[in-house]
Amino acid sequence: MTYGIIDIGSNTIRLNIYKIKGESFELLLSKKEAAGLVQYVKKEKMSDEGIHRLAECLNRFKEMMDLLHLDGYAAFATASLRNINNSKEVIETIWSLCQIRIDLLSGAQEGRISFHGAIHGLHYDSGIYVDTGGGSSEIILYDQKQIGFVTSLPVGSLNLFNKYVSNIIPSKSEIKTIQDRLLKELKACDQKKSILRCDDLAVTGGSMRAIRSLLVEMKWIKDDVYELDACMLKNLIKTLQNDIGQTIHLFLKVKPDRVHTMFTGLLIIDTIARYTKAKRIQVSINGVREGYLMEKILGE
Repeated sequence: MTYGIIDIGSNTIRLNIYKIKGESFELLLSKKEAAGLVQYVKKEKMSDEGIHRLAECLNRFKEMMDLLHLDGYAAFATASLRNINNSKEVIETIWSLCQIRIDLLSGAQEGRISFHGAIHGLHYDSGIYVDTGGGSSEIILYDQKQIGFVTSLPVGSLNLFNKYVSNIIPSKSEIKTIQDRLLKELKACDQKKSILRCDDLAVTGGSMRAIRSLLVEMKWIKDDVYELDACMLKNLIKTLQNDIGQTIHLFLKVKPDRVHTMFTGLLIIDTIARYTKAKRIQVSINGVREGYLMEKILGE
């Protein structure tokens, strides 16, 4: 059968359509819209304009799925609706406007489901898995591919950009402020001060995929490489700071829809890598959408 999964994020809303055969599946089509829902949040509430922006996008996706005669579909939301006070109102309004039920995931659920979606593609049996989004970052410590610790940080590439960055590329002082905020969040969840340590880091999310594409464009890695030395990110930050105009040009060439969030996404991943003392980073392609399909639809 064919099945659609809608992922409602803080920055983008994505529809993935999968073909399911028994317990296996393959991605047939992926479409996203840069809705920027976090822009419609004021005083921890999503405005009516933001709710209707979401409804318009979902209705377009629904029309597409109806035309393709899918066997079914499901929608879930993460930090985009988790971090607001009127999430129940938003979910009820979307049902009345679109007849689409939104499953709101907690930070722990998001991390666990994302890990489940990525686990079969991980090179490392033990390490730390990170899923960075626009509004939050999930961190999973695992051993022999079994989850041992899950936490969700309330920081993502988009909300960090909106709060701390005045132009497209953050200044040196803004970079320092962002790094300090990230370290504060990491220390708060790492209460034993040593639990978040690893040699191997696996990272999924649009920011990590965009950074890999950037490294390919700069010829720092080959097109078929999905594993890199963690120290490469620190060197990348220094290089991108040298020529702001060239950096913006590169971002526009590689991922124009992420031109404003790519640097903050890079800072998140680099700070986590340095805090955990990771030596290697694997770019994970699968994540929360695949995990949601496996758990909620296939019943794994």
